[in-house]
Amino acid sequence: MAMRAQKMGCAWLCLLLSLLLQLPGSQAKCYFQAKAPCEYEGKQFSLGESWLSTNCLLCTCLHPIGVGCCETTQHPIDFPDWCEAHYDSQTCQISVVQKANPSLPCVKSLEHEWGSSGTPEPLINKVLGARLSR
Repeated sequence: MAMRAQKMGCAWLCLLLSLLLQLPGSQAKCYFQAKAPCEYEGKQFSLGESWLSTNCLLCTCLHPIGVGCCETTQHPIDFPDWCEAHYDSQTCQISVVQKANPSLPCVKSLEHEWGSSGTPEPLINKVLGARLSR
């Protein structure tokens, strides 16, 4: 009976984990290792327990099925070409900074294009703008 309850609990945990990973706006990559031991840096973990690895993966023990790990950082995808993403492994955070001076954050300005890596404004907006100004 206890074994059946444990399997049901594990099944619910797996279902919950898969639903959470499909939330809108969740861009983190996830990995699953079947039959992986629930052990990290010499410490044993029980079903449902989680830990943060040194490479910023949040891992959850899904014993006896394995271990599921997801990235904790959100990767920026839309910033100007004069900026770049910097990863801080100490804080597990990514910030977008200016290439010319990485100590300064990337902010929108009138002198630089802003869009998918500096892509120009779509032609349709320029056509509509010209029609409206007439």
